[in-house]
Order: sequence, then structure tokens, then C-alpha cells
Amino acid sequence: MQYRPHRYQTEFPTTLGSATGLQKVQLLDVNTDGARISGFRHLTRGEKLQLDVLSNRIEAIVCWVSNNTAGITFRPKITDLQVDTLRYRPDGRGGPQHGSVGFAYAEMR
Repeated sequence: MQYRPHRYQTEFPTTLGSATGLQKVQLLDVNTDGARISGFRHLTRGEKLQLDVLSNRIEAIVCWVSNNTAGITFRPKITDLQVDTLRYRPDGRGGPQHGSVGFAYAEMR
């Protein structure tokens, strides 16, 4: 049995272009090979897609669809930098915040 590479959990909102038009979706996990998405209206296996990620177009193909979730494969694979971008929310709420406990020494601010 062959396992797929680890996927990083995320909550990244993006725009998806398909044969049915543009729609807002959310990436649930991602790696350089593909991702899992939710929030779409209608997709079919084998359908070609375009994702808009911070003004970059990423081409993908639908591998599977179940209820309101789908697995997609990037064609070609995306870079590690694009994966790092997709792992965090674009509005900045994914990273450490002021006053959070950790290595930021919140008590010294």
C-alpha cells in the first residue's frame, strides 16, 4: 500500500473557477501534490479547476467528491512556498497574536 504525503491542516478561503463558473471555497488541507476543499456547489470527478491564491492561478483536477468535500490534485505540483502560504489564513488570524502565551513574552509588552 502506498500512502500519500502528509497534508497540512488549514482554513484558507479562495476562489475556484470551473466549468460552472466562479465560486468561493475553502481549502481544508494542502501539500505540494493536492488539497481537500469544501463549500463548492457542484463538481465532478475529472473536472479541471483553477484556484486563485493571492493573485496566482493554480491548475487542479478533481480526484474525488463526497458530500460537500472534494480532493484535488495540482497540475503541475505547487511549490513549498505556495504550500506555506496556503497553510495560514490570509487575514492574519492564523499566526501568534499579541498577548498570546509562548515565546513572544507577552508579559513584557
